[in-house]
Amino acid sequence: MKFKFKSSIRYKLIFGFLFVVLVTGISSIFVGYRIINSGVVDQAYETVMSDLHTAKFVYNKRLIIMKKALNYIATLDNIKNSLIRRDKDFIQKRLIELSDWMDVDIIIVTDEKGNVIQRINNRHIYGDSVLDITCIRGAIKSGKLCSGTNILSSDILEREGKSIAEGAVVKVVPTKMGKKTEKKFERRAMVLDAACPVYVGGKLKGIIYGANILNNDFEIVDRIQDISFRSEKIEENLWGNATIFLDDIRVSTNVFESNGKRTVGTQVSSQVYEKVYGQGTVWLDKAFVVDKWYLAAYGPIRDSEEKVIGILYVGIPEARFSEIKNRTTTFFLGSGVLTAFLAVFMSLYLVRGIVRPINEVVAASEEIGKGNFSRKIQIFSNDETGYLARAFNKMIDEIAERDARLRENTQKQLLRSEKLASLGRLASGIAHEINNPLTGILSFSSMLKKDLENTEFAPDLDIIIDETMRCRKIVREVLDFARETRLEKETVDFNGIINGSINIMDKNFNFQNINIIRELQDNLPMMNVDVGQMKSVISNLAVNAADAMPAGGDLRIKTTFLEEENCLELIFSDKGTGIEPENI
Repeated sequence: MKFKFKSSIRYKLIFGFLFVVLVTGISSIFVGYRIINSGVVDQAYETVMSDLHTAKFVYNKRLIIMKKALNYIATLDNIKNSLIRRDKDFIQKRLIELSDWMDVDIIIVTDEKGNVIQRINNRHIYGDSVLDITCIRGAIKSGKLCSGTNILSSDILEREGKSIAEGAVVKVVPTKMGKKTEKKFERRAMVLDAACPVYVGGKLKGIIYGANILNNDFEIVDRIQDISFRSEKIEENLWGNATIFLDDIRVSTNVFESNGKRTVGTQVSSQVYEKVYGQGTVWLDKAFVVDKWYLAAYGPIRDSEEKVIGILYVGIPEARFSEIKNRTTTFFLGSGVLTAFLAVFMSLYLVRGIVRPINEVVAASEEIGKGNFSRKIQIFSNDETGYLARAFNKMIDEIAERDARLRENTQKQLLRSEKLASLGRLASGIAHEINNPLTGILSFSSMLKKDLENTEFAPDLDIIIDETMRCRKIVREVLDFARETRLEKETVDFNGIINGSINIMDKNFNFQNINIIRELQDNLPMMNVDVGQMKSVISNLAVNAADAMPAGGDLRIKTTFLEEENCLELIFSDKGTGIEPENI
């Protein structure tokens, strides 16, 4: 069935469009001015409140990035191993790399009790307790990542170094409407910080702590200004601004004095301070900041224990909205008159451009539904209707291509499935063929062992039987490669596994010039391992060592039980050529 739009629809669209435009234009002129005067201020405060939410998002985004970075770092094996070994040099090297990557001012690594193992700033000061840092104390107590906005005392900052402590100092500038204060300098620091536990084997082994000092750091407030205000095409003196307060003191701001200096150290008004800091609620109203009136919003900043420790502020000059009112009024008046004159011409043009492409789309859709992908829509113009036609034609081509690709992929998938099935049958057949001679070897070895049970050849026959059984296990795993495998652990003497594996290799041609030195600790505790897999590990390490010493040499095998870590250390060392640096 084909659809055609009658001429009556065209006239209905024209007159309907004209009616809507004229009514809207007249009503806009009449109502617009009243709405502007009564509504712009309310809209302005909504905008300021929205900007405060944006500021909180920008503020918290920095913390989220730090949390994710620390959480990732805490999972790295080299970090865990260096923490267990207390390898301060390696930790320091990694901390320097991480500080550049994370862009943080302080990184501290502690043990599970909160004692410093290494810090990035004063690497020679360690062993002191940092439980006075809220996040570290919270991470140790909960065993989970702890983060937030917190305050670091001057003692903590001084332990991080003179430059850190001095860089955080803010000179207090008493402000006319601020609360009375005797404080000359603010030496504490407001920080975005996070502490992440490091677990090894399910046990807490330490804490990685990072902090970014907000005092005299203007990155966040300038970022808030860029996102919320500078993206708009307005004069620079009408831009909004942002501030971070520690207690009632500005520690980071892009509010400037008339001489172009940032107003760091000035105070928030006591009225704002009482409501935001004292009551923990948002303050939204006009405020006189430096030299002009602002529409301002102040929100509380809470630490990781939900205690209010500061204030986040955003504000927009009131003059900006006065200008908006004037421009909007002029725009309403001008657009109402202009729209009335252009309505007739626009309606004729738009109706013609809408009806014709609709007919084309309907007709082409019917053809596509029948499977005819060769039908295309004629492109009449380069506007939105032309874009719709091109997009529709492109969709047809992509559907046809996807249909062909689907058929091709289906054929490839069927062919691949057949190849995998053939490969599985081939592997199964080979495994069965290998299993038959192994059964013969095992049978004759067992009979021969009975005849030579009390002779010097009995231990060698035991080795032959054990290795044959291991081969049978390998064959069985080949047969079961499509099924999930499990470790077959048993409690054994680990030195016995090493001696058994080395006894086999002593008679191997590759080990004729190799002097195997065994330094096996006596009275090792029994270990719960998969004997077959451990033999494979030992054999592979030994063969690799022999390959590295073609002219012969010493192969040293050492076992040591580490009581603190409750684990066994197995070391293979040789006099071989080693690995080239570019291949390590």
